[in-house]
Amino acid sequence: RRPTPTGPQLTRSVPEVNDTLGSSRTVKTIVCGAIVLMLGSASVLADPGGSDTTETEAATPDISDLELRRQGVDYGRLALAGGSAAVVHHIGFEYFDRAWYQGQKQDSIRWLNDWAGDTYVNVDKAGHFMGGLSLSRTLITTYSWTGFRPRTAAALGTFTSFVALLEIEMRDAYFDQWGFSIPDFTANALGASVPLLHAYVPSTQGVNFKFSYWPSSLYLDNKSRANANQPHTEYMIDDYEGMTFWMTLAPNDVLSGRAEEVWPDFLGIALGYGAEGLHGSNVKSRGKHRAFKDLPDAQPELLLALDYDARYLPGKGYLWNHFKTQLNWIHFPAPAIRFYPDLRFYLLYL
Repeated sequence: RRPTPTGPQLTRSVPEVNDTLGSSRTVKTIVCGAIVLMLGSASVLADPGGSDTTETEAATPDISDLELRRQGVDYGRLALAGGSAAVVHHIGFEYFDRAWYQGQKQDSIRWLNDWAGDTYVNVDKAGHFMGGLSLSRTLITTYSWTGFRPRTAAALGTFTSFVALLEIEMRDAYFDQWGFSIPDFTANALGASVPLLHAYVPSTQGVNFKFSYWPSSLYLDNKSRANANQPHTEYMIDDYEGMTFWMTLAPNDVLSGRAEEVWPDFLGIALGYGAEGLHGSNVKSRGKHRAFKDLPDAQPELLLALDYDARYLPGKGYLWNHFKTQLNWIHFPAPAIRFYPDLRFYLLYL
């Protein structure tokens, strides 16, 4: 699954079983966040006034940049952002209604308390967390673009994110094949709250969250595995075994004195979470109801790695600084140690 680890690699060959519940809920959150991200990026790129931003300034959240250049709300921009959001909302949920909501509708809410994470070992919850975070951060940037001050923009962006994510869950809630997942919404809400915490407690801005992906054999070999009736993942969005989610720390935000001077500004530390031994798409991967009884339970992975802050890449200019900020969602290949479920060392963990 990962490049050249020092520990042993396990290979498994078992039959394929399908399940009715899948990761489409995560897909909806990601699609929603991606659409709003494009909208937010367009609004930010429409204001080239920050072309004189220095390289050091680029290493701080771009939300503050925007807010410092704005003293009052631009109602024209606010109307444009609101109108665009309304259009995106209508088109997006028209698509969801056709693509997802075709099952049997119930009269009452179907509550799901799937905390155990038997399907994807809760890696999908990390996806929900990142979806909420990206949605909230983009909305905050958009509110800043319209002229709201830092904390006001953060509060409005977080609240709007809660409403949008709650709407998705409530649409799921009345369908027999979906339901209102309390863990999913909790993960969404926690992710959406991160930018608000950063705005009101600036000392927390040294902690951030990133994502990395390297296709697993379940996805790369899906055709041959499907033909051999073995576990496989048909779509990349379901390839949770190839995904790792990272919480990163900028040491210079906590170091002082000589240590702060010596430690490179661009270099951080990251704690990663992933999974190995998943049984495929939308099937139980552990517990007594796991799809393949002869396959061991899937296990979580915990890793410690170096991290690079893309905002310290050389070069200046408003567009380039904005691009570097977007790159900073990605955890780039770096030396890493896996310390659970066993000890492995990676020269480059992808």
